[in-house]
Amino acid sequence: MFNISPSLMCADLLKMGAQVRELERAGARSFHVDVMDGHFVPNLGLNFDLVRQLKQMTNAQIDVHLMVEDPGAYVDKFQELKVDSVSFHIEAARAPLRLLRAMKAAGARTGIAFNPSTSIETLHYVLEQFDYVVVMTVEPGFAGQKFIPTMYEKIQDLRETLDKIRSGIEIQVDGNLDADTSIRCIQCGATTLVGGSSSVFRPGKDVFSAFTEFKEEVSRACKRQPTIQLAHARPEAEK
Repeated sequence: MFNISPSLMCADLLKMGAQVRELERAGARSFHVDVMDGHFVPNLGLNFDLVRQLKQMTNAQIDVHLMVEDPGAYVDKFQELKVDSVSFHIEAARAPLRLLRAMKAAGARTGIAFNPSTSIETLHYVLEQFDYVVVMTVEPGFAGQKFIPTMYEKIQDLRETLDKIRSGIEIQVDGNLDADTSIRCIQCGATTLVGGSSSVFRPGKDVFSAFTEFKEEVSRACKRQPTIQLAHARPEAEK
């Protein structure tokens, strides 16, 4: 089974409240909130003032993705707001083990995020401290980029690595996830799809219908072919 977490960076900011309610009605159990500082990535995203408002209007899980230079500076914020889960980029953390422990002490589920070119080998140094992993399937910072095909192999390698550590570690995938790329990511071992402008927030489509159709299409395909072998993933990645 997989989860779809709508990425509110891709929402219509003038209609976000209504879209959140419609997505909850469609079955969304979590919302993905990208917090950017304009330094770690060359863009500004959402912020903790929005998180505060979301916590007041929805019972869904709030999943914060920190795309910032100093993720440790935000611990007090998500502790105050009782954010459900927070991920940060391993590339940005000066002391990732200390930060993971601080996040756990703040009551949040903890996640490690990877840029496309970052090796999963870095996980071996923080094995016991995280609850989930975020694999960026585009370069972070902007919506609308092309999915990087080599990420299929990375997801499958990561799934094999995580299953050797302990069962149940979630893999989120984030970046240009339409039905086709989402299906292959799940078959390679992903468990959560961050739904953006290619799936949930499609131009000219209401979010309730888009979310429902996307979930149904991915579900049908995964029932027909639940897994994919690495040998099948590589040819497309090499095109």
